[in-house]
Amino acid sequence: MPERLRRLPAALGGNRRHMPPRLAAACGLLTPLTYGAALLFGGLAQPDDFSSADDATSDLGATTASSPWIYNQVGMNLTGILIVVFALGLWRALSPDLLGRVGVVGLVGVGVTLFLEGFLRLDCQGIDAGCDNTSWYSDGHRFTTALSGIFIFGSPLVLAFAFRRLPSWRNAWLPTLAAIPAFFLASILFSLIGDGASNRAGALTWFVWLAFVAFQLLKKTEEQEPEPLAAR
Repeated sequence: MPERLRRLPAALGGNRRHMPPRLAAACGLLTPLTYGAALLFGGLAQPDDFSSADDATSDLGATTASSPWIYNQVGMNLTGILIVVFALGLWRALSPDLLGRVGVVGLVGVGVTLFLEGFLRLDCQGIDAGCDNTSWYSDGHRFTTALSGIFIFGSPLVLAFAFRRLPSWRNAWLPTLAAIPAFFLASILFSLIGDGASNRAGALTWFVWLAFVAFQLLKKTEEQEPEPLAAR
């Protein structure tokens, strides 16, 4: 059998092995778009009394919100799924590093809690007269939001030091470490506009960081792909 034909199965197998990280990276790159679109169009769907500068993002998905599916199904459910798929690809790329795996588990935690928030809705919006979120699913929403916050701030910190230990990822460790104060800085600056703007700015900053890591994964996947047979 010619040498080129003998190499063909290995080359095809190599492409299959590298497709999951590429798909995972694409999912990570999409997250700022899906979440940002949910904030934008979900906010535009609300009545005039609603203010994206002052009102909480969770109000976009409340039972009394206008078109709550935009925030719940696109911003939470879909974005949560995309984060989990990205995290699975990153797990594979960082294995067998233990610290990297711990950071990836944090990302999975973010994705799962966001996904759950899409179903655990508030009873009403802050602009509703006599609004009082007392149902069990409102309590569940507050619990998953608090848990999500722990994962959101913990995962970049752990991943930064995991990237520092891995030669192929070392260029990402300082930007990842810098992302943590960037979240707070964005939140503080936009708090001058309102609490809602502060929350949105901090969240979008986090998703921009996630897209940065996804881009790094995509680059590393392309670098590791086997050369075309014609070039050998």
